[in-house]
Amino acid sequence: MTVTTQEKITSPQYKSHRQAVTENVIRTFFQYLLLLVIGVIMLLPFIMAFLGTVKTDQEILAYPPKFLPEVWHWENWARVWNTDLGAGGTFPRWLFNTAFLSVTVAVSQAAFGSMAAYAFSRLKFAGRDIVFNFMLATMMIPGAVTLIPAYVLMTKLQLINTFWSLILPGLVSAGSIFTLTSFFRSIPVDLEEAAIIDGATHMQIFRTVILPLARPAILTVLILQFQSMWNSFLQPLLYLNSPDKYVLNVALSIFQQQYKSQWNLTLVGAMFNAIPILILFFIFSRYYIEGVAYAGIKG
Repeated sequence: MTVTTQEKITSPQYKSHRQAVTENVIRTFFQYLLLLVIGVIMLLPFIMAFLGTVKTDQEILAYPPKFLPEVWHWENWARVWNTDLGAGGTFPRWLFNTAFLSVTVAVSQAAFGSMAAYAFSRLKFAGRDIVFNFMLATMMIPGAVTLIPAYVLMTKLQLINTFWSLILPGLVSAGSIFTLTSFFRSIPVDLEEAAIIDGATHMQIFRTVILPLARPAILTVLILQFQSMWNSFLQPLLYLNSPDKYVLNVALSIFQQQYKSQWNLTLVGAMFNAIPILILFFIFSRYYIEGVAYAGIKG
């Protein structure tokens, strides 16, 4: 018996399927619409800050506020880039200082943290758990408690107004060691045992087995520590005094004076400060998400 097209269209099965498809299309449409609204809400402060970079101070402080400037003042970007306080205090120098400190601290955290994490996760030695728990306890101490003792120590070591005052305390941290230790413990021990049977030493196992498998976790530590040092303000403000040693966050304060605030130039500096972090995140976000997902599944 041949079923006609009209009968197929009017059949209950076809109507049910068509209704399910319609509901799925509507649901997908509203999901994308919700994501679009959330994305606009999240990007709105960044968009407003960017538009503020090409406005005058009067337009930024005007009420009611204007979304778009009457005249786009792109020269604000050149004014900030050409800022010179003398004694080597230029904007390119501040950008280099921030990048140098961030890269140095991030690389050292990943290097020393991974070696310590391998010892805590794979080696057996007396007092290992006590040392590890004591290290974790240091994470509970607020940074404000150690601020003055750390400053006194740097003063006695004559490291004030040098990059060493920021590099030495940032060589390793409990947070990086804890993150990498948790990841290393999720790596199957069978791989290490096979390497030991082949005659590999602990250094060879660490370099050829653990590090390649731990790339997502190491990149996660690199990103987080780079971002932390890049956005640091209090320690550079205390330890670095001369204009040629300033980092971006500290240098932005020169546009906020007692009797005059240059909000447009401050926003330009903030854009210069935010753009490298955004680029870094978009480049390495896949590895960051992979590291978090892998640790969550194995943990």
